[in-house]
Amino acid sequence: MNSYHSKAFVYHGHPEQVTLETLDLDCGPNDLIVKVLMCARCGTDKSIFLHGHKNVDPYAPVVLGHELIGTIVEVGNNVKNCNEGIGYAQGKKLSPDYLSFSVGERVTFQSRIARYKNGLMLIPKPIANLSFQINGGYAQYMRVPEDMIRSESVIRVPEIVSDEEACLIEPAACALESIYATPHPVGVDKEGRHIYKAGIQSGGKTCIIGSGTVSMLYASLAILEGASEVVMVVRSEKKEKLIHQILKNQVNVYVVPQLINSTIQERFLQEEKIVHDLEEITGGYLFDDVVCACSDPNAQRLMLKLYTREGYGVGACFGGTHSLVDQVDIDQNHYRCAKTIGTSGCSTDAMKAVLQWLYEGKLSFKGFTSSRKFTFDDSPQEFFTTSADGLKPVLYPWESRL
Repeated sequence: MNSYHSKAFVYHGHPEQVTLETLDLDCGPNDLIVKVLMCARCGTDKSIFLHGHKNVDPYAPVVLGHELIGTIVEVGNNVKNCNEGIGYAQGKKLSPDYLSFSVGERVTFQSRIARYKNGLMLIPKPIANLSFQINGGYAQYMRVPEDMIRSESVIRVPEIVSDEEACLIEPAACALESIYATPHPVGVDKEGRHIYKAGIQSGGKTCIIGSGTVSMLYASLAILEGASEVVMVVRSEKKEKLIHQILKNQVNVYVVPQLINSTIQERFLQEEKIVHDLEEITGGYLFDDVVCACSDPNAQRLMLKLYTREGYGVGACFGGTHSLVDQVDIDQNHYRCAKTIGTSGCSTDAMKAVLQWLYEGKLSFKGFTSSRKFTFDDSPQEFFTTSADGLKPVLYPWESRL
């Protein structure tokens, strides 16, 4: 058994209390030790840094970070016998193929060791969460405990999938989870009950509000799901240029007119112009699916105005709160079947689906992360709060700028 000395950003249970420390790790008989190659910053991590978190603070000190890719450097001598499934694998005997981990394999992780019912992941009272109760990926090394192994939370990554794409599998799966929870009615049974199909409306029009990495993940998934047109609503020509640089001509981009120090009444008028412009772009139809991939409450209010009046609409609201939505056309949301779907975590199946599509070349996340490489030479404050270049910041634990 080896000992590992690992630099890490350690969160101490209070806002803005993250310190760079060196931790000592040993590999127990039922553990894996993983060398972290990259760890992307989740919006939840930024929120924890700024405001704390009721489900994290009691377990501090803890290392945050759950969107990662790493290489196995040690396998506990009893891992092959940890075959009693829990959580996602409850009631199953884990296969020898899954448990035959070897040094050098690249892996990513299902961060929520959740309980399941009828195949559905249950959000409340999980068994454990990586980066909540288990030290996460803002470190050079990470110990993978028995619970993560027995819940099939360790997911092997084929060589053809790049490190950058691998560390985005978890957030992409979170986006996919919310898409898969959005029900479009496709008919009625003989008694008039609506029959629903989950997912982006195939052949329909999709609107994504936002311009960052998560927005582009949603856009890529909408295209894969069969949307006939994807329009991304962004705040500046700089954002428009960024999206066209990465997604090329796969999407249309609409730049929102800016109002500086505007009153709420001016914002409402602005929103009416935005709706009018998008009606013209879509031939008066607006959108079957609307995704608000930012936490701005004004954007979330706008989302509720963009569903098609011709039929049904669903919206996936990623992060933030639903304040300031009382001025929207409530009849559209009450008398129609518009629904707003939130997302919190992702199922293991969704992660496996994203990984398979990356492997098959149906998806590509190349260029989706910030071009700036953050290291332990950067302060925790800078890493946890940076907007970088508008894309997801990533920590590279083994690189140095000094």
